[in-house]
Amino acid sequence: MALIQGIPGEFEPQPWGEAILRSRELLLLRIACRPPDHEVRLPGLATTPRHVVEDHSGKALTWRRDGDDLVVRLPEAGEPPVVRVALQGKLRIVPPDTVTANADGVWDLTPTGSPAHLVARRATDVAVRFIGLAEPDSRHQIRLAGRRYGVTGHQLTRTTIGPFPMPERRVVALPVPAGVRRVLVAPVGTVLASIHPGRDELTVVVTNFGRTPACGEVELPLPAGWSATEQAWTFDGLDPGRSVGWVTRVAGPAGAHELLVRLDAGRRSASSPYLVALG
Repeated sequence: MALIQGIPGEFEPQPWGEAILRSRELLLLRIACRPPDHEVRLPGLATTPRHVVEDHSGKALTWRRDGDDLVVRLPEAGEPPVVRVALQGKLRIVPPDTVTANADGVWDLTPTGSPAHLVARRATDVAVRFIGLAEPDSRHQIRLAGRRYGVTGHQLTRTTIGPFPMPERRVVALPVPAGVRRVLVAPVGTVLASIHPGRDELTVVVTNFGRTPACGEVELPLPAGWSATEQAWTFDGLDPGRSVGWVTRVAGPAGAHELLVRLDAGRRSASSPYLVALG
């Protein structure tokens, strides 16, 4: 069984050729460029193969699963064959942009398109916080894990949206509205700190994904040689679904470092790291 339950879809072109769905339970691997190690890797195949053979001769080929990848060993001599992969069910894939939640159950996404694809380590209710621009009076339908909420553009970028019942280890698509530049997803109950860089400043933001008001203390540790106009803050009475932020100017030698806010807001405190570059 695959580690992750995938979704219906098609494979993108591969370095060695292409994977073509001949029928709903049959894949053909057309090899245009033989890999030096004679092994063809098809990433993100969530459906278990029944058997793998040469298409014309029917000769069985050696294959194995590597996580959610299928690895097929090609004959070392002759022209690369067309490989026929019979599946044990309908084709389901794990898209290459799929992101698994971190150890705190949090996703911090920079959308490259829509939808985004998420996998939860365990079943949990989550809420979503979109960061970006939207017309205040615009209307949006936010869909995730079989649940839908209608919100205005004002609500879209000002508060968390949810809850959504995320299943365990199953790919779930999250359509991302236009104008959104970052997406935070966290289990309901979490108080999450995140970092948002500007031209020569950072904004440290705390978002309450819980159901009750939150309070706490925030600190921004910096690498050696870096300095900031402010590094510590407190907050109180942060309503459910809302965020609070502080802007600080950062200076230091050129370079990139991963920053992580220290947040003390109870046992459900979490912090999302962010790679920040100066210079």
